Order: sequence, then C-alpha cells, then structure tokens
Amino acid sequence: MRHRTLLGTLVAALAVLLAGAVPAAADTTVPDTAWMTGAPAGPGGTVALADLEQLPGGVTGNPIVVSNNPETFTGNGWLMLHSRSTPARGGSARPLSGTFPLYLYHQNGTASTRYLHVLISNPNGAPVTVTVRGAAYTNAQKPLVSDPAQRAGTGPCYAVADAWLRGTTTTYLNGVSVNPGKATQLTRITMNASNIADGRFEITASAGVYVYTVVTSDGNTTTATNLSQQNASYAPGKIATETATTYGREAGVYATSAWDTGQVTLPVPAAGRHLGLAVNTTVRQRADLDQTTAGLATHSDSSSRSWGNYGHRYTIRLLLQNPSTAARTVRLTFASNVTGATDVPGNTWNGPAAVTVDGTTTVQTLYTRPTAALDPIGTYTIGPAASRSLVVDLYVPGLITAGQQLLLQTI
Repeated sequence: MRHRTLLGTLVAALAVLLAGAVPAAADTTVPDTAWMTGAPAGPGGTVALADLEQLPGGVTGNPIVVSNNPETFTGNGWLMLHSRSTPARGGSARPLSGTFPLYLYHQNGTASTRYLHVLISNPNGAPVTVTVRGAAYTNAQKPLVSDPAQRAGTGPCYAVADAWLRGTTTTYLNGVSVNPGKATQLTRITMNASNIADGRFEITASAGVYVYTVVTSDGNTTTATNLSQQNASYAPGKIATETATTYGREAGVYATSAWDTGQVTLPVPAAGRHLGLAVNTTVRQRADLDQTTAGLATHSDSSSRSWGNYGHRYTIRLLLQNPSTAARTVRLTFASNVTGATDVPGNTWNGPAAVTVDGTTTVQTLYTRPTAALDPIGTYTIGPAASRSLVVDLYVPGLITAGQQLLLQTI
C-alpha cells in the first residue's frame, strides 16, 4: 500500500471530533505524489481500494437523528426515540436544539395501511419554538423500478435528495410553539401495505427537543403520542443488530451530518495520471478512509456508527490549477468500489448531485451499479497557468451502498 499523503487531514479532523468539537474544513493542496501514473488498475476501471486517497476535509454539521431500525415494521408502536433509555431497546436522553437533520427510511411489513408519525416533544420548563422543512415520499408517490439497471432517477430516495439539492423542500412547521411537556406532530405519512417511506427534514428548535417516529393503524396523533411514551410499546419488526461483520441499521442520534472538504487545490499533472478520492467510505472497508461518525444516543440494538451516512451532505470543492504553459485536461468520474458480474439493487448508487463549474450549476444523476461502476461527471480543460473551480454537492440517498470514489484522470 502506498504512503497516504492525505491521511493527516483525517487524523486531525478525528482528533478534534473526539475532543468534543466539530472541525472546520481546512484548505488543502493535493501534492503531485498523490497522483498515480497510468490507467486505474482497479475492478471495472476504478481505482483499487488500496490506492484510494482520503477525501480532504472532514466530518462537520450538527448531529443527525436517524430512524431506520426496524427497517421493516410489522405492527404498531414507536420505531425510534432519543428521549430516554428503554428496558428492551436501550438508548439514552439526548435533547437537540438549533438546526439538525432527521433522516427516516421504513417499510410497511403489515398487510394493511399504516401511518408513520413524526413527533417533536418539549422537555423544557418553557415553550419551545419549532420550524421544520424537508421532503418525504413513499414508493406509491415516487415508484421504484424493479430492474436495477433502470433505477436511475427514480424512487422516493432519489426524490428526497433532489428536493434538498433544488431547494424545493416543504415547510412542515413554521414557528410553532410547543408548550412544556407537550408534543407536536411534524408530519404523518400514509403507508399502504408493502410501501416504503423515505424522508429528510431539518428541524430548528429554540431549545432542546426530542424526536419520535411512531406507527399507528388509525392515524391519530393522540394514539401516536401515547405509544411514544410507553417503553413496552415499541413496534415489532425486523431489527438488524450490528455485529463484527454486519453494519446493522441506524436508530438514534449520530454525531455529525456532513462532510466538507474546504477548498482543495489540485495542481493538474500532465496526461496519463490519475487520482482516486474516497467518498462515503467506512472503517470496515479501510480504516484510514473512514468517513462515519459515532452514535451519541442510539438504541442498543442498532448501529454504533453512521455506516451508510444516509441523509448526510457531502460538499466537495476543487480548484483545478494548471501549472504549465500548455492546456491540460481532467476527466472527473463518480465510481463505485462495489463491482461484480451481477447487478443488485442494494449495491447501486442512485442520487442527484449539483455540479458547479466556474459558478454555473447543473443537477446531474449519479448512478453506478456493480456491472457499470463508472459514471462520468465531466471533462474540463484548464488553460495555461489558469485555474477552474469545481464543486460537487450531494445528499447521500437511501437504498445505496457505501463505498464510492471520485476518479480524476488527466487526458
């Protein structure tokens, strides 16, 4: 394995995080030694996992609440809470204030229509003001296509990420006052039998609040509120517990919700070189490329880290510099670390990205699968002694596999 020229960036970021603060993204210059000579030698034309460089920057953003375990529910009750510890599913109290995201993904495993409620409660001694915006869809509203080779641009997970990128989110609550010891409903999602629901919200609270996700048969807010306060009334379903070899599913509060590179200056070498930067990579894929963060108040049957980073935002800011007296050209490709001879829906990446080149933004679909691991973003020519700005902004959608890469090739 080559020496990791960018490893220090991650080590410094993690040191600050472990000390209890969120690091600011520092400016980085990628040295010439990080570029490899020749064509990428990894599977399907990718950069091999052993040769990837850590994405500069680090974890940032406020904590995120995630509700994804049980992913499939088979009855009524609460799915996720972070207001207390419970005898059956553990957890702990972690009120959140300011602006923080909530990501949810669930499947209705019952034979009838159920209602997925999102509640916000106020544990303080004075009223709390709450504002919420976001997007949520079921596959009845945004259908998935069963053939994985045809899924690009479809489904509720794609639509949610797209709404956030384009600024077309919905305001669910606007300056609502929640009295002490009371709860308000953020939204109620109708889920027909076998439906899936995907949603991402940003909650702004003037003081610490708790979030609950609850399933009911009658769609009644009082029913949902009562279930949320009863420890034994957790929803039955397919609980996926983390093990030494499995990721499990997320439920609870995780430390950060974004990765920001800061400005990354890339002196562009002559033709015939390439560079692979890790995106949404976990410690289990390669320890020094980890981009996950620890749980702050998670259920004991759920993931200890944000293994999939679903709902997290990635902002990648590249400054392409040409140090030569002749034009140089770079091709940028989004690629998957998961390759193979068979396409599997769970091993795809299907999400939009806002790509800004020299101040002009377009939204593109980034779509990879095991048999087609490369999805070109664009090819950019930089004039002699000139530079170009390139920003890739995306929200990690649900129903994707962790472990991607940005591949830069000089041509």
